[in-house]
Amino acid sequence: MLATEAVQCTNTCPCAEKHEFRPPYRSAQKRLKTIATLTWLADKLLLLLLTCTAATLYFSIIAVISIASLNLSLLVNPVGLYQVAKLLVIPFVCCVEAIGYGRRFNTATLLSIATVVVGVAVVTVNDLGSGSTSLLGILIAGVSVVGSGMQQILCGAMQREYKLQSHQLLAATAPVQGGILLVSGPFIDAAVSGNWIGGYALTTPAVAVLVLSCAISVGVNVSQFMCLGRFSAVTFQVIGHTKTILVLLISWLALGENMSTKKLLGMAVAVLGMIAYGYFVNGPAPSIKARSSKAGASHDGAAAAAAENLEAGSGAAGGVGAKHNGD
Repeated sequence: MLATEAVQCTNTCPCAEKHEFRPPYRSAQKRLKTIATLTWLADKLLLLLLTCTAATLYFSIIAVISIASLNLSLLVNPVGLYQVAKLLVIPFVCCVEAIGYGRRFNTATLLSIATVVVGVAVVTVNDLGSGSTSLLGILIAGVSVVGSGMQQILCGAMQREYKLQSHQLLAATAPVQGGILLVSGPFIDAAVSGNWIGGYALTTPAVAVLVLSCAISVGVNVSQFMCLGRFSAVTFQVIGHTKTILVLLISWLALGENMSTKKLLGMAVAVLGMIAYGYFVNGPAPSIKARSSKAGASHDGAAAAAAENLEAGSGAAGGVGAKHNGD
C-alpha cells in the first residue's frame, strides 16, 4: 500500500498553473521522503516486535519448565529434598557463567559452592537409600535446578538487553507463561501422577486450601518486590537463607518428615555452604572510616551496589512466578 501511494504521488498530481497536468517534483520528493521514513520506521518496529516476541516466548518456555519441574519435584520428593535441591541453582549458574562467560571465582567462593554440592549429595543419597524418593524424583529435581538456573540467567540478560525492570519483564512474560501452563499442565500432571485433573472432586476444604495457597503466593511476590526495593543484596540473601531453614524445620516438626542424623547433617552443610557463598561473594560491609576515606568514589560504589542488588534479585523478582508455586 505504501509503494502504491508513492507511485501515485510521483506520476499524477494536478497543477493549477496553466491548467496543465505535470508532476510537481518538489512536493513529490517531500512525500516520497516522508513515506520512505514511515516505511523504515514500520520495518524497524515490526522487527523489534518480532524480536521481543521471540525472546519473550523463549524466556516463557524456560520459565514454564522451571515452574512445572519445581511443582513436580515437590509432588514426588520430600519437602526437605525439594528445598535443599533448590540450593544447587546458584552452583549451576556459577558453572554456566564460568564456562560460557569466562567468569572467575576465588578459592573461598569455590569451596563454599563445593560445600553446598556435598551437602545436597548427602541428603539425596540418604533419601534415595531410605526409599523416600526415587530416581524419577531425583531426575525431576535436576531438571528444576537447570530450569531455574537458566531462568535466572535469561532474566538478567533480558533486563540488560531490553533495559527492563524486573516487574516489567514479569508483566510481559507472565501471560505467556500462564497460557502455556494452562494448555500443557494437565497433560504433564497426568503423565507423572497418573491422575487427570478433571477427575478430581472439588470439596470445600480443597477450594479453601487452593485459595489460601494463591493468596500466600501473591503475598510472597509482593513481599519480594518490597524487599528488593528496600534492602541490600546481603540482607535479601539472609532473608532467603532464613526461609530455607524455616521450611526445613516445618517439614520436620509439622509435616512429620523422616529426619535422620545423616540427612540433618547434609542439610546443615548445604545451608552453611550457601551462607558462606553469600558472604564471600558480597564481602564484609566496609567500616565507617573506610567509607569516609573513599568519599570521592561514593557514586561508583552506589552504582555497584545497585547493580549487585539487581543481580541478586533478578531471579527472585523477574522469575517470581516460577518460585512462588513451590515456596
